[in-house]
Amino acid sequence: MRKEIDSPNLVSAIDRFPVRIFEFDRFKFGKQKYYQVKDEKAGGEMLCLDIACGAKPFPEANVLCDLNVEPVPDRSMKQLVTCGKPFVLCSCYALPFKNQVFDFVTSYYLIEHLDDPWTLVRELKRVSKHGYIQSPSWLNELLYGEKVHNWTVHKNRDHLYVKPIKTGLPPIRFGFIFHRLYRLQMWRILHAILDEKLHLFTVKYDF
Repeated sequence: MRKEIDSPNLVSAIDRFPVRIFEFDRFKFGKQKYYQVKDEKAGGEMLCLDIACGAKPFPEANVLCDLNVEPVPDRSMKQLVTCGKPFVLCSCYALPFKNQVFDFVTSYYLIEHLDDPWTLVRELKRVSKHGYIQSPSWLNELLYGEKVHNWTVHKNRDHLYVKPIKTGLPPIRFGFIFHRLYRLQMWRILHAILDEKLHLFTVKYDF
């Protein structure tokens, strides 16, 4: 990502469009909530847990956990990355931590993969005082489509909802088109602008 951001073509495009470099950061909304909680705590260290850290762990996390150490389809066959931080091999359905031991917990792009999303939510709220969940929106699922996803995720005010993705393929699928488009720098810029201004592609839930 850093190489792409530093490329002359992308920098030139950013200069022409109302999008800032940090808007390409997948963790930007989670970081905002994290620092809000940190400011409200007003002193002392923040203990943060990242659930299903995968190939891109939350930068502020102190502890990481995941169910898999080998590449799996759910993370596009990418290698696990721990950045040298403490790592716990466990299921998100039964986190091996005491109640409310963490100040902040994150879950990025996990809930849509699960068979039982509500057990994840209960475990997040059990082990941490505050947290942040991010997932693809229904529009993201419609445009890009991922075979490893089981749910579309929605938020209405402060409530999170999931809806099963129907099995069986529709007559026409456009996912491969948008996946190819996402390889283009200009499409990623447009994607970032639409998500930043209209919140079209991500669902953000915090507690």
